Amino acid sequence: MSPPLNCGCALCILEPRLLSALSSTDAEVIRELIPGSRLGNEISCAAELLSHLKTLTADAASDEFLRELLNVRRLDPTFIESVLILAFLPTLHATVRRVGKQQPGLSQDDIIQQTLSVLLQYLRSDELRSRQSHFAFAISRAIKRKVFEWAQRESRGYDTSHPDPSVIDALTEDDSFERHLLLRHFLHRCVTKSLITNSELNLLIDFKLDGGFVDSKNGSDENPSNAIRQKLKRLLRKLRRIANER
Repeated sequence: MSPPLNCGCALCILEPRLLSALSSTDAEVIRELIPGSRLGNEISCAAELLSHLKTLTADAASDEFLRELLNVRRLDPTFIESVLILAFLPTLHATVRRVGKQQPGLSQDDIIQQTLSVLLQYLRSDELRSRQSHFAFAISRAIKRKVFEWAQRESRGYDTSHPDPSVIDALTEDDSFERHLLLRHFLHRCVTKSLITNSELNLLIDFKLDGGFVDSKNGSDENPSNAIRQKLKRLLRKLRRIANER
């Protein structure tokens, strides 16, 4: 997660206030909030907890860490929600900026208030409590979709049953972390539901890691490179069709 821009908006003003409030929380309280976890032994203050959260990538460790925080939210909702607000500030900033650009008639303060409200509502929702994985992905997407839907309702002259295509474009302009989450989630579901095979997934991974270079030894004897290229084209067409259907 990249740090948010310090643009002087209400979110920028909120950040140091939350950090100041969290700084009074000592290590013992953190250990009590995350009992039996290695995190409680590694983290000695709220700042380290937040720093660790911001460095997470879209993997199993991220899910485990966020799951623990969400499970103990009921013990100290103010502390946990403050940490998660700070962790998702880049997403909040990006959402406010895109909604403001898309709906210039809405005030920035109203958009920020609604964005924070959506985040807190989703953190307290049964939908999030029932999830078992992809927490960062779910939170990020819920913020964007719900705030854009609210902005459309607030703006006059919009038919909410047919969203403006530019709104959909704005929703997909995720930062690299969120694109990683979205792609990982999509491919995981494709393999789980047997829409693509593990060998097809490995082919995509190898192709990406090689920077688009086709390894001739993996193709046929007659024209290996062309065979792999054609296989990749068919696979990408299949993935596009699956994504469109969903």
